[in-house]
Amino acid sequence: MTESFLKPGTPPAPGFARFWQMSGGPRAVLCGEGRPYGYNERIEWADHSYRFRAAGGSCIWMAEPYERHPYEDAYERDKAALEAAGYDVRIDQAEARYNPGRTLPIVITRRNGFYPAA
Repeated sequence: MTESFLKPGTPPAPGFARFWQMSGGPRAVLCGEGRPYGYNERIEWADHSYRFRAAGGSCIWMAEPYERHPYEDAYERDKAALEAAGYDVRIDQAEARYNPGRTLPIVITRRNGFYPAA
């Protein structure tokens, strides 16, 4: 991932990669395993998506739309699907990297911690 994706002065996290991988992770749950990548396809709320590794090796998937309300129904539907598949989904302003203070950082993690990214 290029650092130009981030707001100037925001350091990338370890293992930082733009977009979500095609297999494994939340994209596979919402779009189907291994489908070709197309800007997260039907994940309307997943604007400015990326992933990185936390200190313990677990993968964190992020999306930072500028607002959620136009996609509220899709977000709630997808959040329920991710939670049923073993993910935690939360909004956390402290995690913003794309454009802190102007985006709505949606943080997705596996409940069991480590989950290898493809």
